[in-house]
Amino acid sequence: MALVIAAILVSGCGDDATPPRGPAVVTVVQDDAEMLHRTPERIAATLDDLRGLGVDWVRITAQWNAIQPERDVAPNWTALDQAVRMVGERGMEVSLDIAFGPPEWAATIEDFAAYAKGVAERYPQAVAFTVWNEPNHPVFLDPQWLRVGDGWVPAAPHYYRAMLEAAVPRIRAAAPDALILIGATSSLGEEVGTRADDRMSRLTFVRELACVDARLQPLSRPDCRDFAPLPGDGFSHHPYSGELPPGESDAGDPGSVRIADLDRLRSLLDRLHAKGRFEEDLPLYLTEYGYQTNPPDPTWNVTPAEQARWLSEAEEIARAEPSVRSVAHFLHRDLPKRPGTTNPWGDFQTGLLYESGEPKPAHEALALPLVAHRVAAGRVRFWGLVRPGQGPADARVQAQRDGGWETLFAVRTDAEGVFERTVDTDPAATFRLVAGSRTGAPLAGAR
Repeated sequence: MALVIAAILVSGCGDDATPPRGPAVVTVVQDDAEMLHRTPERIAATLDDLRGLGVDWVRITAQWNAIQPERDVAPNWTALDQAVRMVGERGMEVSLDIAFGPPEWAATIEDFAAYAKGVAERYPQAVAFTVWNEPNHPVFLDPQWLRVGDGWVPAAPHYYRAMLEAAVPRIRAAAPDALILIGATSSLGEEVGTRADDRMSRLTFVRELACVDARLQPLSRPDCRDFAPLPGDGFSHHPYSGELPPGESDAGDPGSVRIADLDRLRSLLDRLHAKGRFEEDLPLYLTEYGYQTNPPDPTWNVTPAEQARWLSEAEEIARAEPSVRSVAHFLHRDLPKRPGTTNPWGDFQTGLLYESGEPKPAHEALALPLVAHRVAAGRVRFWGLVRPGQGPADARVQAQRDGGWETLFAVRTDAEGVFERTVDTDPAATFRLVAGSRTGAPLAGAR
């Protein structure tokens, strides 16, 4: 059921942005299936593994239609209570999406704002609350476009702005120490719609949300008549690259924001803040990212080894953007095939583990990302990161030679666990990063 606007209620918030907790760039992992629909023993094992990998935040959906399916029945918080408690017991923070989908009885923005208030009141210890999920995607907010005359005009951004105006003040009042993230946008979409359920371009969505046109001039349409600067402490985005390596920009789609295109979104947010369309100069929180692998999913062309390499490359790209405050992975474990359905591989196979629990190479690549760049004949520049923990760490980069591993160099990271080093070595060799008792995934050659 699509969320329908009946009224635009409260707008704005005046509190100063709350700084993020922990490292300057936090690591976020989401896996609702593992957090909300497994036995306590399996949830504990998953969280222990995430803590060991160096995860800072566990992102969980406070799913409206699951928690409060009936208006006159008390919300059922049992599964979410358990997950939030177990995350906290392991010293990690929980980030909650106040999100999809609306229950059948919900029809107004006021209904959503009341639910958002209830979530924040129950979990004021959360490090962050995100308002909705991928509002530029018709699966989560519909319609995306409205037919006007012979064309289509954006609808979802104006619905979403009303949701923010109504919900953010209530979340902030209930959980004043938490970050409030807005957006949680999908990376792809159409700049001009041709039907109601066309996914909307990321940049089109943001401009319409801020009530400006392509030249960033104020829109005069009725939806924008009472526009007020948009609230929030950060802008959440899901910069999926599909089957492209993370360094490849989607040159044919200037409205998309894959991870290689973060400057497109950062530039737009900066200009909109300068024009007074956002209350704050919003940093970027990347809260979903991942690659589906074959195996197990035969409909994708990314191998597990490529997944590990590309996740590390994506991390380097994200951390090079000064406004990024979080990097993310989705999921911890592959979801199962659904035999007998029209789309048996319709769920995500982006896990660090196969469905069986066997680790993919990406599992250790998340703990110890390593990237190797050819810079000249016989010279390679290495970028790496040591998780978990904060503060400098000691590490070694090794190369495989004659069936064994030889240390190329030892390094001490900076306070965020990051290092760079250029050395003379064979670019075609296989490399790995070692820190303490942990060994990263093999990396076959520099690129």
